[in-house]
Amino acid sequence: MHELGVHRVELELQNEQLRNTQDELERSRHRYAELFASAPVGYVIVQANAAIVEANRRACELLDTPSSPRGRPLRDFIHPDDRAQLHQQVSQVFESERVRSLQVRLLQPAGVPRRVSLQMDQARDPTSSELLVRFVIIDIEEQERLREELERLASIVASSQDAIVSRDLDGRVTSWNDGARRLFGYAAPDMIGQTLDLIVPIEERPAEWALLSRLRRGETIDHVDAERVARGGVRVPVWMSMAPIRDEQRRVVGSSLIARDATERRRADRALRERLRQLDILCQAGQALILGGDIASMRHELFERLRQAVGCQVCLDYEADLDGTVARLAWASGPLEPGDARTDVVWLEHSAFRTAARRGTSLVVDRIDQDAGDTPELLRRLGARCYAAFPMQSGGRLWGIAVFASVDRCEFGEGNVQIVQTVCDQMAAMLERSRLLAELHEREQALRAADRAKDTFIATLAHELRNPLAPIRNAVEVLRRDDEHQPRRLAWCRDVIGRQVAQLSHLLEDLLDISRLERNRIELRRERLDLNTIVQQAVESVGPLLDGRAHRCSVDLPRDPVPIDADPTRLTQVFTNLLNNAAKYTERGGLIAVRMDIDDRWAAIRVRDNGIGIPPAHLTDVFEMFTQYAGKPAGGLGIGLALTRGLVELHGGRIEARSEGAGLGSEFVVTLPVVAGRDGPVVVDPWHEHHDCKVDTRFRVLVVDDNVDAAQTLASMLTAHGQETRSAYGGQSALEIAEQWAPDAVFLDLGMPGMSGLEVCRALRERRPEAPPLLVACTGWGQQADRVRSTEAGFDAHLVKPVEPAEVLRLLQSAAHLPRGHRHA
Repeated sequence: MHELGVHRVELELQNEQLRNTQDELERSRHRYAELFASAPVGYVIVQANAAIVEANRRACELLDTPSSPRGRPLRDFIHPDDRAQLHQQVSQVFESERVRSLQVRLLQPAGVPRRVSLQMDQARDPTSSELLVRFVIIDIEEQERLREELERLASIVASSQDAIVSRDLDGRVTSWNDGARRLFGYAAPDMIGQTLDLIVPIEERPAEWALLSRLRRGETIDHVDAERVARGGVRVPVWMSMAPIRDEQRRVVGSSLIARDATERRRADRALRERLRQLDILCQAGQALILGGDIASMRHELFERLRQAVGCQVCLDYEADLDGTVARLAWASGPLEPGDARTDVVWLEHSAFRTAARRGTSLVVDRIDQDAGDTPELLRRLGARCYAAFPMQSGGRLWGIAVFASVDRCEFGEGNVQIVQTVCDQMAAMLERSRLLAELHEREQALRAADRAKDTFIATLAHELRNPLAPIRNAVEVLRRDDEHQPRRLAWCRDVIGRQVAQLSHLLEDLLDISRLERNRIELRRERLDLNTIVQQAVESVGPLLDGRAHRCSVDLPRDPVPIDADPTRLTQVFTNLLNNAAKYTERGGLIAVRMDIDDRWAAIRVRDNGIGIPPAHLTDVFEMFTQYAGKPAGGLGIGLALTRGLVELHGGRIEARSEGAGLGSEFVVTLPVVAGRDGPVVVDPWHEHHDCKVDTRFRVLVVDDNVDAAQTLASMLTAHGQETRSAYGGQSALEIAEQWAPDAVFLDLGMPGMSGLEVCRALRERRPEAPPLLVACTGWGQQADRVRSTEAGFDAHLVKPVEPAEVLRLLQSAAHLPRGHRHA
C-alpha cells in the first residue's frame, strides 16, 4: 500500500509537470501565432496545388486583399509577366530543400504593381505530413525606388558636361566624373585620393585653401570665377559652385564641386562689350542721320567718326554712277596726296571691289601682301596692311562703296565689319530716302498739274455740255411759239435739235469710252472689213464740218480692198476723231489730205493738215488725257486723242504724231495690221443693214418709263412708223395695261421708282410663259454688268439711251419673224 501511495504521488507530480508543460506550450504557441500575425514581413504557406493555406496580416496587406486569401492560388496576385518564373521556382523548391529567392510584382487595384522579394523553402504539415512551400514576402518598392534614383543621379553625374567632383574634409578627391576628365584632361584614377593642387595655379592656391575652410564650416559657395590648369599646362577659365556634404547627423563629412568651362562665357562678355561699343557708334550715326542736313557733308562726317571708332587710318568714299559700273572717289580721309581724291576712278567690274559691288556683301582683306596685284593702287601706296570694302545698296541701286583701311594692324576684325556694314546700310537707306523724297516731290508736282488739268477739264466739260443745251432750248421755244403753217421753221428746229443731241451723245460716249479703256472694259466686235470703206465712211461723217469751214480734203486710197479684222464702229471712231481734229485746228479754207500706204503686213493711214501744228516738245503729250494745245483752243474735252490711241492699240496697231513745229501743220499716222493673204469675204459696207429700216408688221407696243417725255416721244416715234402704242409711267400701271391689252412688244426703262424694270420683266414672263412679248430694256445703264442683269431678268435686248430709232425699228422687224403675241396688219 505504501508503494502504491508513492506511485500515486509520483503520477500526480508528473501530471502536474505535464499540465505546466502544456500551458507553457500553449503560451509559446500563442506568442508565435502573435509573432506570425504581426510580423513586418508577409508570410504565406502554399500547398502543392498553389492554393494559399495561411497568410499573415502583412501578407494580406501586400496582396491587397481585405479578407483572408486562403484557398486562392497565389499566382492570382502575381503580375502575368512574372507567373512563369514563379512557377519554375516553386517547382524547384518542391524538388529540393534549398531556399529560393525571386523578385516579382504584385498586382494592385490602383494599377501600379508593387515590387516584392520572395524567399521560398519547403515545409510539412505537422498533422498530415503534406509537403508545403513557405513564402516570406518583403516589400522592396521603396528600396527599388531609391536605387533607381541613385542610379539616375549617378547617370546624370557621369554624363554631365560639367565637371562634378567630391572631396573629403582634407580636400582629397573621392569622386571624379567624365565631365571633369574632359575639362581638365585627367582621368578618375589619376585624381582619386589626390588634392586639387594639381589643377590649381600656384597663385590661386591660397584662395582655394580659403574656400576649402569655408566648406568645412558648412558654407555654400556660388559663382566663383577662377582659372585652373588642365593637363599639358593649358589654363582654362572656369565658373564654380561648391557645397558641403553632410551625414545623417548633419555633420560635414566632405564637399562637392561643380565646375563649368567659362571660355564661351568670357567670349560672350567680350562680345557684349564690343556690341555696346558698336551700339554707341550706331547711336552716334543715328544722331548724325537725324540731325544732319546736307547729305554729302553728313556722309563725310559720319564716315570720319566711323574711321576713328574702328581704329583705321584711311577712309575712301566712292560714289557710283547710275548703272553701277564706275565709281569715283568723292571724299577721303587719311595720308593722301592732294590730287588723289580728284583722279581716283574705279571700274568696278575690273577692280578688287567687284565682289562687293556684284553681290552686295562686304569684302574683307587681311594681311595684305604689298606685292599682290589685286590690291587697289591707292591702298598699296598708302601702306595698308588690311582693308574692308562695304557696298551701299538700297532700292536695287549701288550708291557707292566705302573703304576702310589700317596701316598698323593686319586684321580688320569681325566686330568692326558688322558695325561698318550697318552704318553703310543706314547711309544707303538715307540716300534712297532722299531719292524717294525727290521723286515724291516730282510726283506731287505732277499730281498738282493733273489736278489743274482736271479742273480745266471739268470747266471745259461744263462749257461743252452747255453749248448744245442752249440751241435745243431755243429750238423748243420756237416750236412752242410756231404753228403748223411754218414747215421750214419746224424743219430747221428739228435739224438744230438733232445736231445738238448728236453732239451731246458724242461727248457722253467719249467719256464712257475713255473710262472703259482705262479699266480694260472695251470689247471689240471684230469682223472682216475693207479698210478703204472704213476711211471713206469717216470722211463722209465729217463732211458737214469740212464744208462748214471751207476745207479741201483729198483722199488717196488703194483701188483694191484692204482686208482687216476690226470693229467697224471703233475703227471709224479713230479716223473720225483724227479728221475732226484736223478740221478744228486748221484755219478756214485749209487743206486736209488722207492717204493710205500698204505692204504685205501693214497699212499706214496718214491724216495731214496745214493747220497750227504742234511744238516738238508736245508731240507725245497730245495723247495724254485732258491735254489740249494751248496755242489755239478749239473746244472738246481733251480726251479724243487719248481714246484714239487706246482704240488703235486694241486693234494691234500704233499711232504717231508728227509736226515740224508751230504753224507748220501736223500729221497723224495710224499703222494697222492687214489680213495676211487678203483672202476671204470682205464686208464693203458694214452699216448697210441699218439704213432705211422699215417694219412691215403692225405691233402693239407698250412703252414704260417714269420719264413722261421719254415715254411719250418714243411712243410718238413708233406711232409715226405705223405701230399701235400705249404708254405707262410706272411698273404697276405697266402690268395692268399689259394684262388688259396684251402687247406684242414692251420697251422698259430699268431705273424706275417703286417697281423696277427688271421686276416688271420677270412678272410679264411669269404671266405669259407660252407667248411672252418682245421685252427690250431701254436704259441709261450700259455697262457689261448691266447687260448681264437684264439678260438674267429675261430681256430679249438691251438698248442704251439715247436710243437710235433705227435700232428700235430693226428689233421690231426682226420680231415679225418670231411667233410672239398678237399682231395687227
